[in-house]
Amino acid sequence: MRRPLDAALTTLALAVGLLTGVDAPGASAQRAASTLTVTPDVFVGGQALRFVGQIDGAPNAKLRIETLTNRPGDEWNLRDEIIATADAQGRFDFEYPGPSNFGIKYRVRTTTNKTSPAALFEPRQQEVVLSLDGGPEQAPGSVVSGDDFTIDVDTTPTGRGNLGRPAPPFPGRELALQQRVQVNQWRTVATAPASETGAAQFTLTAGAPGLVAYRIRQDDILTGANEIGWFPSFPLEVTVVAPGEARPMTASGPIVPASGPAPTGAASYRSPGATPLASQRYKWGPTEWDFAWLGGESLTSPPYRGRTLKGGWIDASDGSGRAAHYNGGLALSTNISEFPGDGDHGSTTLTLQGNALTYGRWEFRRRIDVFENVGPDYRVLIELVPEKAKDDHCGANTITVADVTFDARKAKLGVSSKRAKRTWKGSRPIPRLGDGPHSFGIEVMRDHITWFLDGESLATVKSKKAAPGVALTPRLSLVGRGQQEMRRTRVLYDWQRAWRLNKQAKKAKTGAKLKAKKLKGAC
Repeated sequence: MRRPLDAALTTLALAVGLLTGVDAPGASAQRAASTLTVTPDVFVGGQALRFVGQIDGAPNAKLRIETLTNRPGDEWNLRDEIIATADAQGRFDFEYPGPSNFGIKYRVRTTTNKTSPAALFEPRQQEVVLSLDGGPEQAPGSVVSGDDFTIDVDTTPTGRGNLGRPAPPFPGRELALQQRVQVNQWRTVATAPASETGAAQFTLTAGAPGLVAYRIRQDDILTGANEIGWFPSFPLEVTVVAPGEARPMTASGPIVPASGPAPTGAASYRSPGATPLASQRYKWGPTEWDFAWLGGESLTSPPYRGRTLKGGWIDASDGSGRAAHYNGGLALSTNISEFPGDGDHGSTTLTLQGNALTYGRWEFRRRIDVFENVGPDYRVLIELVPEKAKDDHCGANTITVADVTFDARKAKLGVSSKRAKRTWKGSRPIPRLGDGPHSFGIEVMRDHITWFLDGESLATVKSKKAAPGVALTPRLSLVGRGQQEMRRTRVLYDWQRAWRLNKQAKKAKTGAKLKAKKLKGAC
């Protein structure tokens, strides 16, 4: 069920004064007679923003949005759609969904190439935290079987990448309390509308003894120009004990400190400049699909652009982790906190469904951030797996695009092919992954497979049966050691892209060979 966005939006001006060369929220934007004001200035990605202004010398002009990610070397990117028409004086007043990236700029461009001043955006990030029986946020706890307990919900918390700037509340937004029934399946047990402050409370009766996990799923807001996708919380783990049984110790302090020093290894919230891409170097052409996470997309939203705009991501977690939209990217995170502490265990996985390719090219741009200096590292995997379960054969048709850890100096690569009855594996030196984003790519042809890192060929397998020959789809994973405590980690994907094979692409340089062995373990 969707509930309307509260009409009472804050209308603080967000604008840029180009005459003075200042890019800052709250300043008026003027360049000669051209102006741009955007409201409100407290918003989340996908929220409807009001663009009001004038472009000098552009009567009755058709208008489009142009964006700049504000990194060194970036250029303005013109979006295709016509979003409004100016009046006879070049004035405009329209609504358009806001971005989710920190530090991105928008401006309005006419089809005759006249532009408004630029507006700099600092969106708030969606977040939601749960508390058991009034305890600390996201702290695991225990309850007695048969007793009532409460789960408090806050959709406007500080911390966790928000730089102390909480998201605005959306009164009336439906909040679904869900219980994990399988690693990739959540069952809704109760719903409630968010209050005026974005809060809610649920009262439940504890069931049979055991470990249960709950999360909140904030519903879509798609009224008017809003394109805010649904958003999940991290799991809240609750141990149910039998009456009279000793209850396990629970956390005694907040999991998310309100303030404090930056943790060792924490990354800047602004993504640095882009790394080289195999898709550009070898001219792979128009994308089949491109998930870019620029606005308010949810995991199940279709691609941002491409030839085939279908498909969505299915999330799975058997521990503390979560997959969600964050700062213009897709984040797999092990804990809500970006400070050292306990509570990082299990594995978190995302699998694309509904847009598979048997042969093609894929590329993924990501960075890895670690927030602790001790503990085992998570494995960070990019794989291509069969979209249909019947083609999996116990992992016998899997391509490992990259298998790394944060401190690794080598990436593991490989492919298993049931029809070839062989597996090819190897490892290749890589740069330190904590120094910024890197792009991993792969080319799956009928007679070979080539792996790429930052536009360079890492390895090649030449065989007409190396490719599994079944429809393949990406799977992105943070893999722990069962439920063992691990090193707090976040993997942030800027985008995921795919291309069909085409004759216009340049032939890629052949990489080093991988070692072939007889395939074992297929079923």
